[in-house]
Amino acid sequence: MNLESLEIRPSVQSIYSLLGQERVMSFYFNDEIRLGKKYVNPFRKDTNASCIFRWSQSGNLYFVDYATEKVYYTPIDVACMRTGYQYPDILYKIESDFQLTSLNLEDKERLKMETKLSVVPEIKPANIKLKLTKFNKKDLAYWGNFGISESMLKFYDIRKVDKAWIADEIWYLNNEFDPCYRYKEKDKFKLYRPFADKKNKFRSSYFGGILEGYTQLPHKGEILVITKGLKDVMTLSSLGINAVAVRSENTPLSENAYEILQSRFNKLYLWFDADEAGKIGCTKIMDKYKIPCLFHEERWGKDPSDIYKNYGKEKLIEICKQLEILS
Repeated sequence: MNLESLEIRPSVQSIYSLLGQERVMSFYFNDEIRLGKKYVNPFRKDTNASCIFRWSQSGNLYFVDYATEKVYYTPIDVACMRTGYQYPDILYKIESDFQLTSLNLEDKERLKMETKLSVVPEIKPANIKLKLTKFNKKDLAYWGNFGISESMLKFYDIRKVDKAWIADEIWYLNNEFDPCYRYKEKDKFKLYRPFADKKNKFRSSYFGGILEGYTQLPHKGEILVITKGLKDVMTLSSLGINAVAVRSENTPLSENAYEILQSRFNKLYLWFDADEAGKIGCTKIMDKYKIPCLFHEERWGKDPSDIYKNYGKEKLIEICKQLEILS
């Protein structure tokens, strides 16, 4: 066999290891990347400089545009928008644009070293301080829309926020038209304002691969659904379905988490939003761990909790039975 004739397919990881995320992002965004600076989105009609670049707590660089449905764009996403190529063809395009295939081993090692030496900001969890208050009837009615009772809120340690400070600056004051709820995993917090705009809906001190609802899981079980939000976890739990959530559709499931979950449950399933972002996020995890993805028709709602709210408990039960996660 002629090994030199075999094609070595590029991967996102190999491209990032050679070039770094910032170099790829800057090249296809066609501008210098500066944290803290606001940018106009060049890929849509936009005259308002309201977009930013941000490093995530897991070490990924994103172009953030709250005016779009997707919101968070990786360097690969930006490369696709700039060139019109789609995945995986965009990886070959990046190789070509940076002439990576013509580099010898010494040049590649030099590039890797330059990338390692580049400075990536150290991301630390946000310092969140809270003053809590009691749920009122309006709060309980809101959660009840999703099949979530007061006892379930207590079980999952959800509390209502009266005041919240982030980095010692006031971020939230109690408002009946803009309630705020605190999620908690270990000693970390996530703040959820269901009626706020995208930019202010969530704040979090979660760090790394925290799984929401993990503390409340039974030690062993037959079926576990991995979804993308604690609200969906609680809605599914109200039907007797074990569930846990990754921090977001863009947050990968770590190998350690996968091994723990698959050792405790006989069958794992992924169930993310019915939109494009949900399908992409679900497929990425499925491809890595071979966990089956569950899909429902988007007309019923974007996620399990929305199905419950829009069409009621019986409809969600019907869909869960069709997906064979409920008998």
